[in-house]
Amino acid sequence: MYSLDINFLRDRPEYKQDEPAKVSSKKGSGSVKDQLPLIGALLFALGINVAVMGAWWWSTNENNKLTTVQAALDQEVAKLNTQASAIKAINSETDKVTAEYQALAGVFDQIKPWSAMLQDLSSRTPAGVKIAKIEQIDPSPAPVAAPPPPPAATPAASPSPGGSPSPSASPTPVAAPTPVAPPQAAAKVVISGVASTFDQVNDFMLLVQRSPFFLDTDTRLVAATLKINPAQVQVRNQSALGTVEIPKLRPVVEYKIETSLSPTVASELLPELRSKQADGLAIRIETLQEKGVLGTQKGEQKGEVKKL
Repeated sequence: MYSLDINFLRDRPEYKQDEPAKVSSKKGSGSVKDQLPLIGALLFALGINVAVMGAWWWSTNENNKLTTVQAALDQEVAKLNTQASAIKAINSETDKVTAEYQALAGVFDQIKPWSAMLQDLSSRTPAGVKIAKIEQIDPSPAPVAAPPPPPAATPAASPSPGGSPSPSASPTPVAAPTPVAPPQAAAKVVISGVASTFDQVNDFMLLVQRSPFFLDTDTRLVAATLKINPAQVQVRNQSALGTVEIPKLRPVVEYKIETSLSPTVASELLPELRSKQADGLAIRIETLQEKGVLGTQKGEQKGEVKKL
């Protein structure tokens, strides 16, 4: 059979008083220990927030400083751009004035005075040779070649077998080449006269070739013909001679020499100009060289042009 055991200890008053105290003490100590992780998490979150706020404040302060510096740099860049534009305009005006000075100097540098050339020919003319005429023939301008006709347009393509017409091929426009005029040849100079012999004519042609005012490769003898001397002996009182025959002069050689003006500029012929007493042009060229418009040596840099 079953037995029933009844525990009456819980009904005793002393047992009832001690048990709640123990339970409450156990509950109190357990609640403090359970709150430690929560407190640590709160402190950690607070530290993170403080660090984030400090970083945000520092970055904001740095951004403000960089914005101020950038604004100052933008103002400086704008100022420098204005100065660069002014300098560019000054350089453009300087280049324009320099080009005008160089063009003016080029005009003087291409001049060859006829007085110096005639003096040079006179000093090179051998004995027995006479110059009757010196003629300058300017070259006729060469005709400019006409540009070639533009290429024909490509015809439209035929329709495809399927019935859909293919797109027409539009011709690509080709720019017509600009006609370029050939360089103008040097002026021709024809020297004609008479000489006693053919050897004298040949010597005179060789001497003209050595002249710095004429181009040696273009100097050639065009014609040399033996003719009767047009100068004959005439006697005022022919009756006084009686039967004495008047002697006839020897025939002369009529020549024609053709040459071209030398392309050498006048600044390279200063010693020749001085020796031929062409002082006016020599002084102008020397003045331009002193001002820096004309170079005095080959190694001189281009663009170093001083103001007149």
